[in-house]
Amino acid sequence: MEDEAIKSKRSRLPSLILMGILMLSGLSGLSEVLAANEFPLAVIDDLGRNVTISSEPQSIISLAPSNTEILFALGLGDRLMAVSGYCNYPLEVQNKIKIGGFSTVNIEKVVSLKPDLVLATGGVQEAVVEELERLGLTVIALNAKSIEEVFENIRLVGKAAGELEAARELTTKLEQRTKAVTDKAKDLPDGQRPRVFYEIQYEPLMTAGPGTFIDNLIHLAGGVNIASDAAAKYPVYNLEMLIERNPEVIIISFWHGSIAASV
Repeated sequence: MEDEAIKSKRSRLPSLILMGILMLSGLSGLSEVLAANEFPLAVIDDLGRNVTISSEPQSIISLAPSNTEILFALGLGDRLMAVSGYCNYPLEVQNKIKIGGFSTVNIEKVVSLKPDLVLATGGVQEAVVEELERLGLTVIALNAKSIEEVFENIRLVGKAAGELEAARELTTKLEQRTKAVTDKAKDLPDGQRPRVFYEIQYEPLMTAGPGTFIDNLIHLAGGVNIASDAAAKYPVYNLEMLIERNPEVIIISFWHGSIAASV
């Protein structure tokens, strides 16, 4: 008759194997996070640039509001030393050093602050990125064009700052919230999708066209961007064009809210 101890060991074997697999899976994920937090490390930014970060950055400058909000969302506000004049959220940024406008970055001031890392964007800041890199600063350019790319940017910043696990936790929550919206919106018939105009600027009247982050968000939320067929990413409208397109919803950017009555 087989010894009870042997039977007990055999009966526990599948559980032990499963536990081992789970532990290995967890250790695999942990090792990936630990490896990502080892410096120096290399990343590829949204301009396709290979960027080497020599050590965990303790002083960071943000050249765009979106980058600033990512840093605070990751709990890295204390490492943020300076921001652009357009950065107004969260309120803590009011106490940060200002380094110029979005397209008028004071390069000399940025260099004088000697940051460990600069977070820039693409587009109008590409020349700034090149100049700061030439002057010896470590610069990562973020240039999201969709909500998925925003999540990628969050993970990129998390990795660059040595906070990849925090970035993963944040993006998981955001992905769940996004899915809750898109699941409700995806089955809306075309006739029930509101026609939307997003005002970026009033004079001239500018909106977001195809291939932009805003266009992507409107679509995911169940709307129809009336400028999605424009030839340019950021087309200029006049009031006659706007009236002809007859949007059901007009969204006005926060800092332009004071001119709502004019529309």
